[in-house]
Amino acid sequence: MRKINQWKFKTKSIAYVKSTTFKTKTSYVKVSFISIILGLLCGIIFLYCFGMNGFGFIFSSLIKPFTSPVEPEGTVILLAVFILLGLGLALGFRIKLFNMGGSGQAIGGLLITYLFLNAVTGGSDFSNLPGGYGILLFLIFIVSGAIVSSLTGILKVLFNIHEVATSIVINWVLWYLLKYVLFIKFDTQLNSPNLPEVFGSQLWVFAIFFAIVSIVLVFVVCETTTVGYKYKVVGTQSTAAKYAGIKTNSFIIGVTALQGVFISAAGFFYYFGLKSNISVTNDIMPLLGFDGIPIALVAFNNFLGIIPVAILWAVLKDGIQLTMNSPQYMGLPSETSDLLFGIIILFSTMYLLLMKINISNYVNIIIHKIRNPKFKSEIEIINSHVKELKKEKNILILNLDSTNEKLKIKELKKQKQNKSENIEIFRNELNSLTSEYKENKAFQISKIKNKIKDLKMEKHLLINKELDKYNEHSIKGLKKVYEGKYNSTTFPILDQVVSLESEIQNIKESLSNSNIKEQEKLIAKKNKLELKAVSLINKQESQIKYFKNNFASTKQEAKTYLNDLKLIYKKEIKELEAKKASRTFKKLKIRKLKIDLLEKQMEVVKIYGSNI
Repeated sequence: MRKINQWKFKTKSIAYVKSTTFKTKTSYVKVSFISIILGLLCGIIFLYCFGMNGFGFIFSSLIKPFTSPVEPEGTVILLAVFILLGLGLALGFRIKLFNMGGSGQAIGGLLITYLFLNAVTGGSDFSNLPGGYGILLFLIFIVSGAIVSSLTGILKVLFNIHEVATSIVINWVLWYLLKYVLFIKFDTQLNSPNLPEVFGSQLWVFAIFFAIVSIVLVFVVCETTTVGYKYKVVGTQSTAAKYAGIKTNSFIIGVTALQGVFISAAGFFYYFGLKSNISVTNDIMPLLGFDGIPIALVAFNNFLGIIPVAILWAVLKDGIQLTMNSPQYMGLPSETSDLLFGIIILFSTMYLLLMKINISNYVNIIIHKIRNPKFKSEIEIINSHVKELKKEKNILILNLDSTNEKLKIKELKKQKQNKSENIEIFRNELNSLTSEYKENKAFQISKIKNKIKDLKMEKHLLINKELDKYNEHSIKGLKKVYEGKYNSTTFPILDQVVSLESEIQNIKESLSNSNIKEQEKLIAKKNKLELKAVSLINKQESQIKYFKNNFASTKQEAKTYLNDLKLIYKKEIKELEAKKASRTFKKLKIRKLKIDLLEKQMEVVKIYGSNI
């Protein structure tokens, strides 16, 4: 049974990696990576503008937290904070819920915590707080945050008040309420009382453990349970979810409450592990809740993707501060780290543009143009037509054309200036001609735009057709032949194995309700089915091994054939170039030789495909 499970897992994993779903997800990874790289490059250019070594600064920022950390525990706590902030916000973003109340949720937890500590100690000195209060304070913090956050969801559900407006107002209400309590209860003038040390020096362990467990739990629930499926339906098709009987309002309130749990947990670790107090000398509200927005955006709300982005954020946040303390970077503004993160976020918002960037496709087009002169000339003809049409369109837009209507309008304007009588007739005729000219001009521009659009589509289809044709019939097509044989062999066997496994599972369930004699028969049948499944798996593995070996040897044969072919054609081209003939004749002859070579290259599958 173990072999069956391992084979099933391996086969399904291979199928998933080749699926369009996986390719779509990897495209988001590509966009996140590109946005980070472009953001860092822009940051490097900015630093060079200040006359500083940009590459050195970024490199130092990335390695300093590992090579010369001041407080490694602090970096780990910061990482946990970023993971929880990103997770909390991504939960909402995935169902189009833009809860901006992260700061308020952390402040709400802090407010209730201060009131509780004051009740326990009877003052503002919390250093003598008895041990064992850590978990209780943590629970107070996250429950307070969940209540504050769920208010946003409740107001949205009951009164259709947009969550952005609600959450921002709640942020400010709680901020001023906290300041009021600190001024009245604790007579605070500058900073709030220092929070007690909880969990001793092991707070970082609890922080990172809680963050990782939270991410894993949310991922498992969303990907493997009915609740997770409903959550995804609410996010992608809220109207369909309502018609399907899913309680969307309950999900909105539940998600906002969960957001409060994770974001206030981040607030707990931030204030108890990194800050210990809060400044109340001005009206600048803490922006902790907003720090999670870029993490969720760059990770494209992917729960597992939040972890690497949060690691980068934490490393850069600490690394930039450490690097800015170095003598060579002392002149840099304190906002440098925020600027770098802002640039990265800016590029991540351009994900649609970045997703369209396919460097390998552009390279393939360039190579195919060199390889196939006929294809190159067809593309050039389309491009020249597009260029001519664009020129024609610009002439119309800039009024540089000299149409009959335009000439008539000019003539009428002259006549109108020279004659004082019948001005009304001239005016009406002029207006009529002007209107006719404008309509005709708009029609012509629209017509040209449609022609350009059609030509671009024709070019796109031609490129795809030629590349697909080459990939299917050239040496690249051998891989498709192998994949076709793999699929036609594997998936029918997978269906049979799944069916046998289902029968085996039914037998296992029947064993507990059977007598000894029936159990023996059932066990014998189960063993027989397992052997049959294993036999099918062995058959599939041996066939795939055979196909794989054939594919490797056939590919090598095809490579040798193509190399020999290229040498022959290179020799012919060299001999042709050495001959005394006109340049045009040589050019046409070389063009013909290249097309002949391409046609022979595209016979590889026809010659060698049956050998796999």
